[in-house]
Amino acid sequence: MKTRVFFLFLALFGVNTLPSGGLVAQESNLFQELGFFYTTMSSDHVELPSPMGFGAFARWQFGRNWLFRLSYHRATEHSEKTGIVCDQYSQRINCRPEPTVTDVTFSGTRGTFSRAIRVGGMAELGFGGGISFNHVDPEAVDLTGWEADLLIPNTGQIGYLASFSATLAPLGRLPILLVGGFTNHWVEFNGCSGEDPPQYDPFCGWTILREVEVGLSYAF
Repeated sequence: MKTRVFFLFLALFGVNTLPSGGLVAQESNLFQELGFFYTTMSSDHVELPSPMGFGAFARWQFGRNWLFRLSYHRATEHSEKTGIVCDQYSQRINCRPEPTVTDVTFSGTRGTFSRAIRVGGMAELGFGGGISFNHVDPEAVDLTGWEADLLIPNTGQIGYLASFSATLAPLGRLPILLVGGFTNHWVEFNGCSGEDPPQYDPFCGWTILREVEVGLSYAF
């Protein structure tokens, strides 16, 4: 019964994103648009200089020119450098510099509202912003598998978005669309060390991730 009520709610509030005369003219459906994308990022963060990954999204239109997108993003980063490895970190015992390997997975869910601007009958631009709920999973080890000095956040991180998107219908009225966009993503990492001496805590404080994505979607 709960499942039926959920789908009835989505059916009532899911509307056609692309009106008649726009990119694609379709009947209203559960989702207006579903898609996937490849993403690449850059930042000044020491452990996230250039992560790459993928994502998926669903998009709806509200009114005539307002869009809402719900998306999932996942990116990874791999780095090798000299780090500190200790037999014990609190209290610190037998610490030494060693070559270390760090793998970081950064993932999250986002909700974005955008103002749509249609360009002719083939393209649509979107400008907007939103909020994200993220999780970072770093692992740093030396070449023999000992854990390196790296404080790992144990809770989620909240982020804020400013985004530009573009949608293109290269096949005319066929419902296959090209999608792309650019996002400035401000993330507040909360893995800050309170020890004395402090642990290595790169996931502490604000970071700006500059993200580019490109992909495909299907308009229902």
